[in-house]
Amino acid sequence: MTKVRTAMLLVAALLFGSLALAGTAAAVEAPALITSAGQSPGALMVRVLADQAGVANVFDATVGPEALADAKSFIVVIGASMKGLGAAGIDVADEFARIESLLETAKELGIPVIAMHVEGGPRRGATSDDLSRLVFPYADYAIVRADGNDDGFFSDLAAEFGVTLETVEKTVDAAAVLRTLYGN
Repeated sequence: MTKVRTAMLLVAALLFGSLALAGTAAAVEAPALITSAGQSPGALMVRVLADQAGVANVFDATVGPEALADAKSFIVVIGASMKGLGAAGIDVADEFARIESLLETAKELGIPVIAMHVEGGPRRGATSDDLSRLVFPYADYAIVRADGNDDGFFSDLAAEFGVTLETVEKTVDAAAVLRTLYGN
């Protein structure tokens, strides 16, 4: 009897969790504006995943806040790459200012923010973590690759700022989370 009851409770918990995430779908609409916070290749990967998930999107790694005028959601892909920043001709301080301006504009316009960190542990570091600390206070949702959260960093940020956090084992798994968030 105990095994049956435990199994029923587990099924109920899984169903409730699925319904809770499904309930968020109405709050996130397309088109999504996708940009990089740190100029890593992760943002381009997210664009491909959004396309796979059927999420209409506009991708621009160096976009300014004016681009939010046509967006209904904003996906910020966190991952600092010194090589990527150099190639884009952006220094770290300018990148922080650009992201903060975008986040403030999204807040003013009431646009939901989805923070993503899809390159895992290898893309963690001081600058990426500082960018995460900048983004999470504005985020409504976060999708994070599990190996980037081994130390609980993103879980702690999500708890501190009331962000709905989904972790994925592989980057490609983020497409399914996006599909659910956008109701596709």
